[in-house]
Amino acid sequence: MQENKKKILKQNIEFLVPGVQIARDVCSESDSVLVSAGTITNNNLIEKLKNWDIQSIDIIEEVSANPIIDPKLQKFLNSYNQSVSVMKKTFADIRQTQDVSMETFTNTAEEITESLPTGGNVIDRLYDLPACDDYTFRHSVNVSAISALLGTWLKFPPESVSAIALAALLHDVGKSQLPVELLNKPYKLSPEDYKIYQTHTQLGVDLVKKQGEIAESILAGIDQHHEREDGRGYPAGLKSVDIHPYAKIIAVADRFDEALTINCENPSEVSPYSSLDKLREEQYYLDPHSCITFRENMMNYISGQQVMLTNKMGARVVFINKERPSLSIVQTNEGEVWDLSTMKDVCIQYVMK
Repeated sequence: MQENKKKILKQNIEFLVPGVQIARDVCSESDSVLVSAGTITNNNLIEKLKNWDIQSIDIIEEVSANPIIDPKLQKFLNSYNQSVSVMKKTFADIRQTQDVSMETFTNTAEEITESLPTGGNVIDRLYDLPACDDYTFRHSVNVSAISALLGTWLKFPPESVSAIALAALLHDVGKSQLPVELLNKPYKLSPEDYKIYQTHTQLGVDLVKKQGEIAESILAGIDQHHEREDGRGYPAGLKSVDIHPYAKIIAVADRFDEALTINCENPSEVSPYSSLDKLREEQYYLDPHSCITFRENMMNYISGQQVMLTNKMGARVVFINKERPSLSIVQTNEGEVWDLSTMKDVCIQYVMK
């Protein structure tokens, strides 16, 4: 097997994260070696580099380059629905073989990051959800796209955004090893079932580790995306300082997409407005900076949409309520302008197609 050539990148210390391999010795002004090449970064080391006033270092690229580039390979996100179909087949293959095709996942992550200049189109695709039995596969694509956008909005460099997109695409790969009947249960899981469900993070890490050299930063994104700032998450009950930055981003994307669908019986009825409401309520359990950045940027994508109100009246959003997007100012189809924040029991229910 031909070994992938490792690409060396210059990384600003501001965006350096744990789990990255240092490519070249880091030296002081007097040429003393401060950190040796090959060292894997951790929080303590990053703090030391900052204290030493090191501005940037050379690192090994977190996303391995593909040894084969097939020009005929259909790009996943050229057709969003087809991307979900491919992910569905990939998850089925993993369930049977316990073998993760990193080439498939990496190609998909690359397509997601390349689509970022037209990020609004990526968000629009989230509003066209399929039937509920496809949720796991579409959810993986959605979370990858949202995470890549959020990484960009947080001003991570392109190579880090690619790594974030890949970690997010893989974040639920461990679910391929869980019983299908558990994943498809339409009601709240019992405590026993929930304990089994929680193992999907470690199962995902184990599957991906089998593929060879995978950056620890990407593994951390898979392992820690259910950790919470106050230590109430799983699997390790980590608190804010110990949670990897990629995992924090994926957690926000994961919660936004989970809250996007109002109900499984009508999967076309989705509301980014109520989903953003939920993120505001949960922003101190998640990463506040990531939540605030995501919510502020999302406001640019949801103004002007045609929506259905909870009183079954159609309307158009004319001004976003940044505190509670579901209570924005709308103009009804009859021409009346309503400030939903002043009205009782009326809010935006879902986006109309």
